[in-house]
Amino acid sequence: MKKIITLVAVVLITFSATAQKKKAKGNDNTCYLEAAAATFELSEENIAKLNDLLTERLEKRGDVKKKARKSEITKEEAKTESKVINQTYFKSFADLAGKPKKEIMIFEKATKKKCN
Repeated sequence: MKKIITLVAVVLITFSATAQKKKAKGNDNTCYLEAAAATFELSEENIAKLNDLLTERLEKRGDVKKKARKSEITKEEAKTESKVINQTYFKSFADLAGKPKKEIMIFEKATKKKCN
């Protein structure tokens, strides 16, 4: 009887511990890239370039956030740096897609809601 109770307790503890783990947010850009490919009719080569641009943007913004958290830069400096990073990304994306930046911004807002 003690073995059964112990076994049930171990199973319940294991279950509750795994159920509370948060899903790690990775760098999975698949949803975003698929939406971009469909919306702007991108070739495989352009999708790969966009993935590189997106990964670079996310890494740079992550670095800026880390610096801000460590108080290496002020919040205003972090905002400015992030703005420059985003502007560079959106210009590069617009050039890659052959569309105006305004269209890219509309796509970004719609896709952000859909893919997050």
